[in-house]
Amino acid sequence: MDSTLVLCPPFKIKTQNEINNLVFDTSHIEKQPNLPTQFLWPHEDLASAAEEELKQPPVDLTGFFAGDREATLSAAAQIRAACLDHGFFQVVNHGVDPSLVRAAHEQMDAFFKLPVDKKLAVRRKPGGVCGYSGAHADRFSSKLPWKETFSFTYQHNSNGADVVNYIESSLGQDFHQAG
Repeated sequence: MDSTLVLCPPFKIKTQNEINNLVFDTSHIEKQPNLPTQFLWPHEDLASAAEEELKQPPVDLTGFFAGDREATLSAAAQIRAACLDHGFFQVVNHGVDPSLVRAAHEQMDAFFKLPVDKKLAVRRKPGGVCGYSGAHADRFSSKLPWKETFSFTYQHNSNGADVVNYIESSLGQDFHQAG
């Protein structure tokens, strides 16, 4: 085997430096014949096939944008229920141009397809909220979620330049469109 997954097993993490050096590299994990043990969850934590399929309807924002009080209250109740039950929700009729959504997906794909060393160059600092994180390996050593994230903050009362500046200073001009 010419590659390995660099993740410390649960009992070997001793120092903050070791935690900071954990790496989640999907390009290596996907080629492994077996799922690394850090990603295996106990049977009791897994969803049962007998459980009912998730039937959370998308939240329609048409009424909200039209100023319809009842529709707004209904959407808020749906969002609350979804957040409490599942932790996520989907919205429709949100008014975001489909070409902008496609462009955002393209920028995300471009970032997550970067080599791991490029992503680690913008790794989230300990205690921080901005930057790259893979499987939250900086916080856990077992029962890892199979995901990567790139987080940044947005100030709603700004003109958005803070996002552009963060993206460009972190990733360079190639990612200007992402900001």
